[in-house]
Amino acid sequence: MRDGPGIVAFMSSGLGSVANKTDSYSEIYSASKAALNSLSRSFAASLGRRRITVLAIAPGWVRTDMGGSGAPLSVDDSVRGIVDVLEARAGTGRHGFVDYRGREVAW
Repeated sequence: MRDGPGIVAFMSSGLGSVANKTDSYSEIYSASKAALNSLSRSFAASLGRRRITVLAIAPGWVRTDMGGSGAPLSVDDSVRGIVDVLEARAGTGRHGFVDYRGREVAW
């Protein structure tokens, strides 16, 4: 990888937030996304002083087979938001956990 305007993005989930986990809903899925978030942090740390943007991004609760028909967000809206966030953050050299609107999510 080269330093520059690119970005490495991991598709996470709000359910991967250990700080926000207060219930037993979807334990295995939540644990797998928390592990992915940990991987993204380790990956970012391994870059040292290199300026590569690394994000764990949560797409929101989306109307899909997994999210169900009651989810408030369409696939199009989620994808549009994710693209906007990636474009806005690319090249910043920062690491973070954000949602599809660019809001920080607690690790």
